[in-house]
Amino acid sequence: MDVLIRAACLEDARVVNEVYDYYIDNTVATFNEMHKTVEERKNELVSILGMYPFLVAEDEKGAFLGFACAEPFRSQTGYRFMPELTIYLHPSAPKGCGIGTKLYEKLLMLLKAQGFASAVAVVYGGNAESLALHRRFGFEQLALMPNAAYKHGMWLDMCILRKELCGFADCPAEPVPFPHLQNKV
Repeated sequence: MDVLIRAACLEDARVVNEVYDYYIDNTVATFNEMHKTVEERKNELVSILGMYPFLVAEDEKGAFLGFACAEPFRSQTGYRFMPELTIYLHPSAPKGCGIGTKLYEKLLMLLKAQGFASAVAVVYGGNAESLALHRRFGFEQLALMPNAAYKHGMWLDMCILRKELCGFADCPAEPVPFPHLQNKV
């Protein structure tokens, strides 16, 4: 299967919202329980794309397969060298075709080109597929917080994973905003 990876645009907000809403309602892949409107999702896309990559995967016919993005890990400025990653595949996307791998390859390449020191992922501790994906890319588990969240009538463990990208210089250069690298997608 041919998979095209491209930067998200505002027209993707509706389908990104639908995919994320599916995971909110039907899984514990996200601990979020709040839905956004398409307009709120558009605003989020604009905000994220000002600094970070937000990538979309499509098949050869243009069907939406999934998305991956980076965003601030925490709001304090000292965390600006370590974005948090998110990845979700469309529920009807074919499994085992490397869609997630292709999204993460491109996302991590862009983050490294931007000069980020490392990247973090926060994953449900029971999500074996996501944990395996992150480990394949060299993420190391930093912490496992038992019973960190409650959703769908159960307590959920939170796993924090991190991957070094550009290293930890004594005086790091500021990360390059994503719009300066969009031609690399």
